[in-house]
Amino acid sequence: MLTKVITISTILSLTLSANANEDITPYVVGGVDSKTLELPWQVYIEIDKNGSRYACGGTLITDTWVVTAAHCLNENDLRDSFTAVKASQVTVYSGGIDRSNSGNQSSNSLSKLIVHPGYSEVTNTDDIALLQLSAPAASPAQAIKLMDNGLQIDADIEFKAGIGNNLVLSGWGRTSTDGQQSTDILQKSAVTGISDDSCAITWRWAGREANYICANAFNRGSCNGDSGGPLIWQDKNAISDRDLGYRLAGVVSFGHADQCAKNNTPDVYTEVSTYRKWLVDTIELSDSYQAPDPLFTQDIFEVSSEPMEEKSGGGLGYSLLLLLTGLWLYRRS
Repeated sequence: MLTKVITISTILSLTLSANANEDITPYVVGGVDSKTLELPWQVYIEIDKNGSRYACGGTLITDTWVVTAAHCLNENDLRDSFTAVKASQVTVYSGGIDRSNSGNQSSNSLSKLIVHPGYSEVTNTDDIALLQLSAPAASPAQAIKLMDNGLQIDADIEFKAGIGNNLVLSGWGRTSTDGQQSTDILQKSAVTGISDDSCAITWRWAGREANYICANAFNRGSCNGDSGGPLIWQDKNAISDRDLGYRLAGVVSFGHADQCAKNNTPDVYTEVSTYRKWLVDTIELSDSYQAPDPLFTQDIFEVSSEPMEEKSGGGLGYSLLLLLTGLWLYRRS
């Protein structure tokens, strides 16, 4: 089985035969255009595999370190085989919301790439990785603080209580539920956290709840190209702080294969609080970790609840499926 991925070079060639005016590139289903400087922690990642470029998202957690999904960095297409790409194959773009050539993103090379040692292609567990930039990301990019276990308890209480739209997802992944529509502008969408118990029942797993955060919303969610990108939660006790209480809670990992943003099946994100110690300890092997002290000024939770209209046209179909715990699912890369 193959991980569903966005191959930019293939997309470009198929676009010409499908619709000359339809640019098929990656974004979030049911999202809205983000504002300039609204999500300064978000980065766009391109991985070069023998001349083909694959797209994922990522999050700055210091000015030189990025968190992303481990499965984004697989050199192999085989589901049961993982070999990490080389750092030289990866470029990280930061500081802008337009991923097209006309955008103002800064290009960053890597000095190091580290995949979690427990990552499993078969079970999707430990789907997290770190990228070290060769130099600090240029302004206006800013890092965001990691969720810790104490705040995760607060978030879990919200998830169990069914509080709506308490998480924000963002990315350049595909936007329609059939995975055929897109834009070059970074999209964001509010989604609702799902309790661990409910998610375990839906996905028919047990004993791995601490590895994941689950979330969904009506006709809104992650899609191909969003993998590795951020899921943000707000600490309500820190709203008046410089960083407005924003915390990186999850990393986009996988969802149901029938369609993106499937209403009765939550998307799944790697739970950052579970891996916070690994992230900090790994960074400190190369550098001293210091939590960022960013200044955020925009309310990212101001998101329209109405999903974007799905437009017809532009044909790129997918049938690459991934099996996990008895259900078909796909990874959002």
